[in-house]
Amino acid sequence: MGTGDGPASDPGWHVVVTGPRTGDQRREALDFLAVSLGHRPGTFEVIHRCSHCGSEDHGQPELRHSRLARRRRGPDALAPGDLAAPLPAVSFSRAGGWLATAWIGVPDTVAGWRIGVDLEQAGSAAFAEPSELAGVGFSEEEERLLGALEERVRPGTRGLLWCAKEGLAKAHGTGFTGDPADVAVTLPGTLELAVPDRPGSVIVPDRDWPGGSAPDHLLGAVVLLPPAGDRPPSGPELQGTPAASA
Repeated sequence: MGTGDGPASDPGWHVVVTGPRTGDQRREALDFLAVSLGHRPGTFEVIHRCSHCGSEDHGQPELRHSRLARRRRGPDALAPGDLAAPLPAVSFSRAGGWLATAWIGVPDTVAGWRIGVDLEQAGSAAFAEPSELAGVGFSEEEERLLGALEERVRPGTRGLLWCAKEGLAKAHGTGFTGDPADVAVTLPGTLELAVPDRPGSVIVPDRDWPGGSAPDHLLGAVVLLPPAGDRPPSGPELQGTPAASA
């Protein structure tokens, strides 16, 4: 298991990466989250809620207190008001037998911040040359900029851009609702990771995750989305994180 907290300048976010297990990876990650918040393992479970139809069969994951936690008595019982208290926003992604679990702290969740995480297999044919996602996953400008890179770094950069697009769609709580090529995750004319139409957003590639990068055969990105309508204080021009690594 790898874990880490985001930089102090960002919202209070965390990511845990668990390797292949014979047991329940998500349970392990949720128990880590529970203990980090001062609760016993087994305190949380996850439901899904679709923002369009209200279904719990799909949609954005949400934490809630488990039936086990609700039945506990004595010193392990939930405190009065716990069931009505807000819980962290969460996001999950699986790839190659690994699970990434990311969450934002309660204060930032209450303030309206959301999080999305995505893991992908670095060796996927979708990111190779020629790309299976050409014309579908990336815009013409993105394809042009990718084509200008050294061939050796194109697959990894293409994969990281895709992770950012998936992470952003998850942070919005909708998944892709249209052509992924239209989902902008770079500053115009560059491969600098950013969300141009949502100033204050943060895209963190796994190489910069504080707990350590994803395993070598995986790529990942965490996207932190500020409250709708929120604008950072006036200051330097919007900056991004390079998608391509040396």
